[in-house]
Amino acid sequence: MTFKTLYLSLPVNERESLAQQAGTTRGMLNQVAYAAKEIEIGLADCLVALLEGLTLDDLPLTERAQMQRQVRAGTKSAAEAEA
Repeated sequence: MTFKTLYLSLPVNERESLAQQAGTTRGMLNQVAYAAKEIEIGLADCLVALLEGLTLDDLPLTERAQMQRQVRAGTKSAAEAEA
């Protein structure tokens, strides 16, 4: 399931609550949902923790966040991820 699908299935007041819990704004989450705005790993982690069924694969990550994700997964070292 995509972030957009999950996010848009929430009533507006729950979207606002989600934004507050994730430490961001509803406007930012709208940009992620509608414009595929890339986000950093910290916000992505919060959204995955708060929305059941969401994974990092469902979110548009920045290049840096993608590298950090690879390092976490053990598929690349930090040096390889930067190269």
